[in-house]
Amino acid sequence: MRKLLLVSLDAFFVRDTYALDPDGFLSRMLREGAFCRRVETIFPALTYPIHVTMVTGCDPHRTGVGQNQPLQPGVPGDLRVWYWERKHIRVPTLFEKVKEAGGRSCSILWPVNCRNASVRWCFPEVHPLRGENTVLKVLRYGNPLYILSEERKFGSLRQGIREPGLSDYAAAAAADTIRHHKPDFTALHLIDLDEARHHHGTFSPEAAEAIRRNDRRLEALFRALRETPGMEDALLVAVSDHGQEDIRETVNLTRILREHGLDRVLTVQSNGMSACFFPGEGYSPRPDPEKLLPEALWKEMGISRLYTRQELDQMHAVSDPLFAAEAAEGVVFSDALDEEKREKATHGFGPGREADLCLFAVYGRGVKAGAEIPSMAMRDVGPTLAGLMGLRLPDAEGTDRSAEFLV
Repeated sequence: MRKLLLVSLDAFFVRDTYALDPDGFLSRMLREGAFCRRVETIFPALTYPIHVTMVTGCDPHRTGVGQNQPLQPGVPGDLRVWYWERKHIRVPTLFEKVKEAGGRSCSILWPVNCRNASVRWCFPEVHPLRGENTVLKVLRYGNPLYILSEERKFGSLRQGIREPGLSDYAAAAAADTIRHHKPDFTALHLIDLDEARHHHGTFSPEAAEAIRRNDRRLEALFRALRETPGMEDALLVAVSDHGQEDIRETVNLTRILREHGLDRVLTVQSNGMSACFFPGEGYSPRPDPEKLLPEALWKEMGISRLYTRQELDQMHAVSDPLFAAEAAEGVVFSDALDEEKREKATHGFGPGREADLCLFAVYGRGVKAGAEIPSMAMRDVGPTLAGLMGLRLPDAEGTDRSAEFLV
């Protein structure tokens, strides 16, 4: 089994690859490694379901994880649980396959991977809800001894879960784990750029600086691989999940449904720049979405188009929603009763946007230098990662493209 370090650069997308510092490490990865900068993401373009697809090779209709959170109508945002735990995924992941092959994995802030018995070292992606203690929750969802060990070494790097300190901490912990434990598979999720774009805008100076910080983190991680005996031949893989687009207006879908007497018929869950609609208590079958949600309401609701159930099936979305809506340009949806998103950019959109196209780059010994793969689907990432390691994901829907990256 070949060792592999997988680093997710949350919110990095195709246009970013053309604006990289030519002397930076990511540019070096693209020159000297093999890459695809047109990896088409899933619907909706949300962090948690995408990261599940990355390590399973399956789209949401198979994984069962189609949003960041389960549907929780009427529950305030700070009390809503997320899909934090491995148990929510209905299909095998790469972490299990590594363990079955006799290997050991490390997971740092990797979404939907808490309480995974196949992970030897886990720093969980989880956050406290109202009234919960952050430290106790992190310890409860991950590996306590490992977390306490890394906290003693690098705790001074972060301030709670705020960025960029959290990503600095996560990258330092990953490098330390590589040097001391030599995992066969390490999965690291860096949230810095996603946070910068949400708070400051897609192409803000703050976002550009977050890209530079990620570049430095990748370089330090690669140095850790090369300087650690037994890890010299490990591959570094950089992936991304979605881009973002700037927003100007928040539309509260729950309020509008209530004002038009549709809240008993329909329940809505926002995905940012899209939304899914589910049966309400008073729902009775209608022939099509436009009978349930008349086009006369679309402008008021900030909707540019509806996706029928058939179209959602064609996009391999989860089976629960009746239909979904795409936001108009500059609109972000909210399903909270009295909450504004207060963001300058977001994601969660459907297909066909530039921000739909993501990165997959492989760097290390035995990789085809400068090879560019024209396009991939996000479901190809999982079986390709397995192939790079000499493993298989037999339940994957995607294609193993590893032969296109290796000499």
